Amino acid sequence: MASTGWIEDRWLKKRKDPVTGKRERTELWGSKTKRYRVCGIPGVKKRSFETLDEAKDWKVNAIAAVRKHEFVDERDGEILLGDYIRDEWWPKRDDPVNTAGPMKSKIFNHIVDSGLGRTPMNTIDDDYLIGWKRELKGRGLKDTTIEVIWNHLSSIFKTAVGKRIAKNPCKQVDRGVRPSVGRGTKARAWTRAEARSIRSAMPDRYKIVADLGMFAGLRQAECFGFSPDDIDRDLMVLHVRRQVLWENGTKPFFKLPKGDKEREVPLSAGLLKLLDAYGQELRPIKTTMPWQGPGNDGRETAAVPLLVTTWHHNRLNPNTYNDRTMKPALAEAGLIAQRDPEKKRWGWEASREMMHHRWRHTYASVQLGAGEDVISVSHWMGHASPDITLRIYAHFMPDRGQRGRTAVDRWLDPEVLPGGARPLRAVEPKGESEGVVA
Repeated sequence: MASTGWIEDRWLKKRKDPVTGKRERTELWGSKTKRYRVCGIPGVKKRSFETLDEAKDWKVNAIAAVRKHEFVDERDGEILLGDYIRDEWWPKRDDPVNTAGPMKSKIFNHIVDSGLGRTPMNTIDDDYLIGWKRELKGRGLKDTTIEVIWNHLSSIFKTAVGKRIAKNPCKQVDRGVRPSVGRGTKARAWTRAEARSIRSAMPDRYKIVADLGMFAGLRQAECFGFSPDDIDRDLMVLHVRRQVLWENGTKPFFKLPKGDKEREVPLSAGLLKLLDAYGQELRPIKTTMPWQGPGNDGRETAAVPLLVTTWHHNRLNPNTYNDRTMKPALAEAGLIAQRDPEKKRWGWEASREMMHHRWRHTYASVQLGAGEDVISVSHWMGHASPDITLRIYAHFMPDRGQRGRTAVDRWLDPEVLPGGARPLRAVEPKGESEGVVA
């Protein structure tokens, strides 16, 4: 480092008087201005202190932090968390409109507009986070919702590390402070009987949505955006090219599948038969909507003949579809209670874990259970990496470890196979330098 900084006395002039040989007093002498100022540390703003000892201690610590690339001026962290989010963090976001709305609602209602939002960033610690969680509980939020908001908060703090705060307090908390709802819950697939019961209870017009999820692993929005033009009969694959999303639940638009990438999924003969039968009964409806994000050759709109639409030939809305199609089918199959007309949201029992994504879980379970490799299944499902597939679906893989154990047996000794292993034969050592062979 070119300079290690210095401490200047603001009450005395830097140069000595040529006659007296002493440093004369400045106009600040005896004022309330802090006397000692640390200067000259590269990348660090000047900082003043009341006493020389305070200045020396701060200078030593600041230089050490700079050398470790960990220095953060605590004055920068005095900004209120809510002000940082409102003025610096949120304006830089560029989230898809379908996620920006719900995300902003959670962050501004439950972080900015909370006691935590009115707290300086550099003072937030375990106690503040515990109090904030208690405040959210008092607002009647569910544990799963609090966990989502916590993750947003951690992401916000992460962007401020090295600029306004030294460390992310959400990462430094004790284990009992951080929400951990549902971390041990495994993905569950429909049984054959459940799948048949649900599908049979659905209107014929919408059975194909379940089919695309169960036979090809398509997400619900991908099913809503699927077109007969996406069927490749020569290669026997489905081209997953778009999804239908809704801005604020009122403005539908097309977008590339999750991750902004198209993919191909193997097309089974059974699914092709279902698609053909559906197409003979219901013709596709050409639908023109805005296109958001990359893809579509840069055009602002796209006209797509959608395979499945509403009774009125409109694009499907997930909220309406779930309440009027999926949940009644679940109730008819005996998997949730029948609708309570006295309650809001159509009066259905909570069934988040039994919605369309369970068709995808079923697809993964069948593929992995049949011995398909994880990398292929990951691609077919549109996961960002096989690690995600393994984390969610590893328990669907058959005889995990059994093939490995058998392989080791074969490698060690061809005679150690199912049907009778050889008895071990102890052999006395020939010398101290030789081991025992069994």
